[in-house]
Amino acid sequence: MKIFKFLMVLGLLGSVVYATTEKGEEVKQKASETMQAAGEYTQEQKEEIQKALEDKMSKISSEIADLKKDADTATGHAKDELNKDIKALEKKQASMKKDYARWKKSTGNAWTEMKNGLVKAMDNVSDSYQKAKKEFEETKSK
Repeated sequence: MKIFKFLMVLGLLGSVVYATTEKGEEVKQKASETMQAAGEYTQEQKEEIQKALEDKMSKISSEIADLKKDADTATGHAKDELNKDIKALEKKQASMKKDYARWKKSTGNAWTEMKNGLVKAMDNVSDSYQKAKKEFEETKSK
């Protein structure tokens, strides 16, 4: 009788271990699939943001070229101010491009933090352009 009880307990234990192992593998597989899907979504999101940032940098380059054209037609103090603004914008743009290159290589939390910093930097450059353009227009109309 003791042997029969021992064999039953051993059989139950084996069943539990088998079920746990099978369920554990299933859970591992599902977790792996979820992580893969999250990774793909993150990569997709990064690519979309990268495209938007590249478009924004291209726009900033066009804005600087626009200011250079204005500086070519300006004279005196207005020309000096525009050239000063252009140099400041080009310096910000160069820094932004370096940050962008580092951001493209980053991952995880660094990626998110750098993205936020890049967006702020690009907005700052665009704001500086708007300010310079407005000042030039005001000077030109006087």
